[in-house]
Amino acid sequence: MRALPHAMAGLIAALSLVGQAGAGEIDRRILPVAPAYARNPACDPVSLTIPFEIHTGTRDVGISPSPKDLPLNQGESAICFAYATADMISHRVGRSVSPLDVATKFYFADPARLEAIPDPHLRRHLRAHPAYRADIAWSRNTAEVTKDGNPTLEPYFDKIEGGEEDTAALLYNIGGYCEDRDLPSNDGYRYVMPTLRALRYRTKLHPTRQSFRAVAATASHLRGRRADPFNAAWIAHVEATCRRTPLPVPLLPVSYRVAASQADFADMLESGRHPSKPKLDRILAMVDYALDHGRVPTVGYSWYLLEDRDPKDPDLFADHASPVIGRRKAGSVCQYRIQDNTGEYCGRMRDGIRERCDNGRIWVTESELRRTLYSVTYLR
Repeated sequence: MRALPHAMAGLIAALSLVGQAGAGEIDRRILPVAPAYARNPACDPVSLTIPFEIHTGTRDVGISPSPKDLPLNQGESAICFAYATADMISHRVGRSVSPLDVATKFYFADPARLEAIPDPHLRRHLRAHPAYRADIAWSRNTAEVTKDGNPTLEPYFDKIEGGEEDTAALLYNIGGYCEDRDLPSNDGYRYVMPTLRALRYRTKLHPTRQSFRAVAATASHLRGRRADPFNAAWIAHVEATCRRTPLPVPLLPVSYRVAASQADFADMLESGRHPSKPKLDRILAMVDYALDHGRVPTVGYSWYLLEDRDPKDPDLFADHASPVIGRRKAGSVCQYRIQDNTGEYCGRMRDGIRERCDNGRIWVTESELRRTLYSVTYLR
């Protein structure tokens, strides 16, 4: 593939993907560890589709547009990283994976279990990244606990916010995948809210002894006397509900970032340390590489790229993550199609953006992306 002209390589990759999707086959290729990333100079068209299944959590509920026409959305939760990661994984395994399961593993799975997985590709990946445990710890330490309905800041699962796509994908190698039909995640916690309320009440009255064992591997600030029994009960519920299936391929994330977060990115701009053009070019080259090789990458950027900030909104940066599902050239401008997971309607987006939005799938230009783009992750 590398020997072909880049434009032809992109076209063949796109046609190959269509053939694979039509045959319902899993792409079992493992991409190289350190390829020579380069932009697709012709901005060749690519269109990828993330698996979606109609079930209890996605059926038409009498609103327009119908939930079955929109991507899975995070609702009032603040775990866009889990939805973006689930989309990457869903595309990789050919099934609609539950974002709530992705978030649960990210916050609580024991990283030591990764070393027990016999897949040779995963073992080589771990050896090549000897600091992966430290990276997992850092990612978990960046998670925050919301005060909304939680004045004492208890780190209950549904009150934890934020995470990292590459770490979430790596931890999802543990235990097999859970389909969204088993643990519905559309509209955030909406379909599991009765369970969450019951667990909160039950574990408050009768906290389970030694429940800390189920959550002992997580970060210390995600532990608590009240939260541990609740989180252990939630993990037990997930395991009882999910009909887990072994992953058909290992999840080997590759990531690159020019800032730790959107807030960090904004600080860089304010202090005159704007990320260099070569660094942003590298992010876009990795996006192009992933798309040209049949992978859905995710990017970190600001939600305010898509919608104006409400002056009353306390979130100054709106850190967001979305999968990139397409590329095209409109006139002389290269555009990328991002799949938004907020559930926001196109009509509420800013002028110039809403016209390129179709049920949460939005075409943005390269120059628009560059304003807030700070990270990329894809699966080898």
